Amino acid sequence: MTQPAQVVFAAGRGTRLRPLTERRPKAVVPLLDIPLIDLALDRDGSVDWAARFVNVSHWAPVLREHLRGRSGVKLLDEGDEPLGTAATLRCLLPQLSEVVVTYNCDLVSDVDLSQLLRRHAEAKKPCTLAVQGVERGADLAVEADDLRLIDRRVEESAGFVFLGAACFDRELLETIPHTTPLGLTEGLLKSAVEEQKVALFEHHGYARDAGTLKDYLEVSLDALDPAKLVIDSPGTKSPNGWYLGPGGEADEASLGPGAIVLAGARVEKGTSLSECVVWPGSVIPAGLNLHRGIWFEGKFLRQ
Repeated sequence: MTQPAQVVFAAGRGTRLRPLTERRPKAVVPLLDIPLIDLALDRDGSVDWAARFVNVSHWAPVLREHLRGRSGVKLLDEGDEPLGTAATLRCLLPQLSEVVVTYNCDLVSDVDLSQLLRRHAEAKKPCTLAVQGVERGADLAVEADDLRLIDRRVEESAGFVFLGAACFDRELLETIPHTTPLGLTEGLLKSAVEEQKVALFEHHGYARDAGTLKDYLEVSLDALDPAKLVIDSPGTKSPNGWYLGPGGEADEASLGPGAIVLAGARVEKGTSLSECVVWPGSVIPAGLNLHRGIWFEGKFLRQ
């Protein structure tokens, strides 16, 4: 197999994560002090990439500065209005190799991209999607050995949910219309599924979209449990189930199960935290009892 290219989608506005994304791109929202984009780019170091691309739009200078010096990663600046995932691939087409792996930056997962590539080669179809089986809320169903795309807005069904990681042959990407904005489903997947050009790679490990406040909190809590998700974070993980980031200050008596104090944050004595994320650099005054939420710029975003 020729060396694959990788495209990490990071241009979204992150509207579901507001207010966390009002002054920063979704891609640098920290999970146990590691930005989501770093988790995505470090997903599988065993793959020898021919080229790697990250698209940027919302708060592009912040993401550009964050990625400065990261070897082998090129940026596609889409301006103030993102092109959409399919249109991004069409724009990058002259620089892509024969096989392309895409990955959503807000997908937190232990999916093995080398295994995804292997499945793609074996299936001999121009598209392979990483999926998980679900009892409801599926994106895809298998009926009489054929795939069917499900519109979750109108149908709740068992089947498979698309995780946000995929392999594409270049020849399939060449069929994407010259339209913007254009998302992956309408620009590519709908026709590919209808023409039975899609194979599935079923992932049985961890995978969750961190794109909403609730999901971001849940993924952060999962990252405290190595049985669910392993993240090599820079701070201290306690056996009692809390996390204290570099430069963070908190009395251990204040930190209950699921307390996550990110880098440089301070929790005054007399405050009790459980299942909470304290935003980097924040200060929580004494006397509060906070459970299940995110402390951000002096406000508690209960989830």
